[in-house]
Amino acid sequence: MLANKPGESPVNYRLLYPVIFSLVMAVITTACAPTTAIPTAPLATTPLDAKVDVGGYKLRIICTGQGTPTVIVDAAFGEPALESGNWISVRYGIEKTTRICLYDRAGLGSSDAPPFRPRTSQDMVNDLHTLLVNANVPDPYLLVGHDIGGFNVRLYASQYPDEVVGMVLVDSIHPDYESETLAVLPPESPGEPDILRYIRRAGVFPSSTENPESIDFVASAAQVRATNVLGDLPLVVLTSANNYVYLDLPPDVDAKINQVWQDLQIDLAKLSSNSTHVMAREDGSYIYIPLQEPQLVIDAILKVIEDAKKSARQ
Repeated sequence: MLANKPGESPVNYRLLYPVIFSLVMAVITTACAPTTAIPTAPLATTPLDAKVDVGGYKLRIICTGQGTPTVIVDAAFGEPALESGNWISVRYGIEKTTRICLYDRAGLGSSDAPPFRPRTSQDMVNDLHTLLVNANVPDPYLLVGHDIGGFNVRLYASQYPDEVVGMVLVDSIHPDYESETLAVLPPESPGEPDILRYIRRAGVFPSSTENPESIDFVASAAQVRATNVLGDLPLVVLTSANNYVYLDLPPDVDAKINQVWQDLQIDLAKLSSNSTHVMAREDGSYIYIPLQEPQLVIDAILKVIEDAKKSARQ
């Protein structure tokens, strides 16, 4: 069955790594990357809801709507995109215009657990590419990456540039976030908050033994850092104000860390010469963009579709 509309919104809890969420489970290239023309071949019109083998284990994927390019959503760390319901409004908004696919990464939702751990972005990209091939989801793709999904879609676009015509990054992690955050911490001092000592010792990214997907964030960041820029690939970067929040930090340190986040979001927008950077909210409050401001994501996707079509006509 296709997911139904979600019930109550989930409550978000953030501590050391602010996108570890307590989800309410709902029933429901140093050179320009080549531009892929938008095809006019017959379009898939039948909704897809299946668990698809990707090499000895299966991932669940749902595709609805018709049109091209196909929008592929790679959701946040620890988030089952399908069963959380957090992307349902975006899906309903986009399926009126083109085809959109949501899937749950290995070990999330009703997808099978991966056969080995820890996992890196390269492993997740391998899974996604195999999933799309085996599920007969034709390219070209417009990739939407949220949080760790931003790592994955950047790596995917670097390795399969002929399949990708555009990208939307939603509060995407930047591979330099940990190192840049550690660089702005004040010198050690007697009586400083425990959280400061913890961040210095453990870093910002959770270890692979302490997160639900067993992701090696450091290795994944290195993989993404080595990717090519996006050339003139249509790109929209959506950024939530004050996204990364740490409890019990002195206000001045918290402000510096948030500035690191904002500066690196600006840097993400520089990945393409054809990019737009949109702040989700200017009042300094944190929002979970796909759930609380889904129209921003819908508008970003529609803009990238239009930009991709313009590029294909040139």
